Amino acid sequence: MLLRRRLPFLIILLIFAGQVLAQTNSNSPYSRFGLGMMSQPGFTKNRAMGGAGIAFRDNNQINYLNPASYTAIDTMSFLFDFGLMGHYTYTETGSVTDDFYGMSMDHLAFAFPVTKWMAASVGIRPYSKVGYSIKEEDYDPDIGFIDYTYMGNGGVSQLYLGTSFEFFDRLYLGINFKYLFGALDLERTVRFPFENYYSYTEVKSRTLINDFILDMGLQYSQNIREKSNITFGVIFDNKTKVSAENSVLKRNIFPGNSAPSNDSTLISPSFTLEDRTTLGNIVIPTNVGVGISYSYNNKLRIGFDYYSQDWSNSTFFSSEEPLTESNSFHGGLEFTPDPEAQKGYHKRIAYRLGGHYQNSYLQLEGEQLKDYGISFGVGLPLKNPRSSFQVACEAGRMGALENNLIRENYIFLSFSVTLHDFWFVKRKFD
Repeated sequence: MLLRRRLPFLIILLIFAGQVLAQTNSNSPYSRFGLGMMSQPGFTKNRAMGGAGIAFRDNNQINYLNPASYTAIDTMSFLFDFGLMGHYTYTETGSVTDDFYGMSMDHLAFAFPVTKWMAASVGIRPYSKVGYSIKEEDYDPDIGFIDYTYMGNGGVSQLYLGTSFEFFDRLYLGINFKYLFGALDLERTVRFPFENYYSYTEVKSRTLINDFILDMGLQYSQNIREKSNITFGVIFDNKTKVSAENSVLKRNIFPGNSAPSNDSTLISPSFTLEDRTTLGNIVIPTNVGVGISYSYNNKLRIGFDYYSQDWSNSTFFSSEEPLTESNSFHGGLEFTPDPEAQKGYHKRIAYRLGGHYQNSYLQLEGEQLKDYGISFGVGLPLKNPRSSFQVACEAGRMGALENNLIRENYIFLSFSVTLHDFWFVKRKFD
């Protein structure tokens, strides 16, 4: 009965979240390539710990990074997690600087038990983001000044349904079924700012993505001492051809407005050079991640993750992109002085610290872009001790100034609330 009452509400929330996520973007010139800027791993708690989480098991948090972790949820618990992200980016080249800030929805997720040995989670979050506006100025002695403008926006969201179960004693298996959807809108123009009678060229491209992918996870957890535990985790995303549709409109646009000719035929200043729509595939390569975590007495937790994904042979409608093999390292720790403290609120606060280093999937001007940074945050318990408010701050740098590239210095602020409730409880009245 309780499930029937809540299910329509959960569906409405997910639909609303999908519409909001579809409007999010980034402000990185590097989002022009591939699928854009890939989202940071995990939810707020993971980000405060450098993005680590493949081997984390927590009964009061949803760990999206490894679906095998869902079985850590108590058999009568229902978890709700909603998060926002604010970001500030300062970009610089050899002679030009710019900055940008904004805020967007980051994720919405639920988790609940199905049986004593099986649990599930459903949620939505960004997969990649596109957002940039670039202007390049040039001069040709025969033509004059030329302005090249590049703009893009949009992104890909992922709606997931995950389930996990205890496969053997202390061995857990999980699967996330993901639906990728969204649009990537790219535009480039060539203008002649001081020649009022020259036409200019405009090319608009839109890629629509709608398809399913699958990822799997394993965890093995073992107590090594009375109060100590060690957990190993593995995730695997199989190579997938994602169905997509690409539309391209290329036009020459002449000065002036539409006007009728002598025979009343309407003459448009826009002349279409190309207008086509292609159905094809985007190949998302195999992604493998391994992790290990150590916990002591519910007070201390340390975790390390490693990911590897080779994009060098991926295709985007049979065209080549400047992509290469990516790999990343994530590590972090969490310390709670006394989770069961009756007095002293600060003793129940979870203090977190972490860092990451990534060789990204972009290779421009012969150089693979690096992304590295540190993070920290806290988990603040609410009136219900199993509910909490999460805060994370990430500061990092991506790119370089060499070879005419762009360096991005960024700060991400993540906020989320995790609410706990009881599932399948019959109310009794005297």
